[in-house]
Amino acid sequence: MNNKIIEALIYIQGEEGLSSEQLQKVLKSESISSARALLKVFKEKWNNEQHGIKVEEFNDVYKFATIKDVKDYVSELVTIIKKQRLSNAAIEVAGIVAYKQPISKSQINKIRGVASEIVVNTLLIKGIIEEVGIAQTPGNPILYGVTAKFYDYFKIKSLHELPNLKEFDDTGEYESIEDFDLYSSQREDQDE
Repeated sequence: MNNKIIEALIYIQGEEGLSSEQLQKVLKSESISSARALLKVFKEKWNNEQHGIKVEEFNDVYKFATIKDVKDYVSELVTIIKKQRLSNAAIEVAGIVAYKQPISKSQINKIRGVASEIVVNTLLIKGIIEEVGIAQTPGNPILYGVTAKFYDYFKIKSLHELPNLKEFDDTGEYESIEDFDLYSSQREDQDE
């Protein structure tokens, strides 16, 4: 049973890895050295079996790592994942952030008319947008802006290359926004 627990804990810990001290606390072992012994036995047993991943020890921290034989396949998958396209919703949200940055999730939701939390989180994970500050309004919502990856993904060099901003007026007809300055930003960290 301990091996199954250790396997699950190492998996859950991911890049952080599992230390002897953590295992000792989880298993409520008598000592760290007994937890360390369990980890060493697990590592030896696991690595003697046929797996695509192995257990590595780094300064008393145990992690899963791919074996050399599957390295090329893992690299290929990573390349495929990186090439995946953004969904239409993600492109829409990225565009809204680009035009309106800095902008909060609630402002994005209002513009789109639907909840956008999952899409925003996906864009954050992919590095297309980032947190750029906190609004000084009730609730102190997080503000978002685009990253260098946004420019790479959409193959543009600056926001000036984006099409002119248009918005719906109350009748649903398009109307140019005369007083909206797309190119000035309220971001404090941006160089002029």
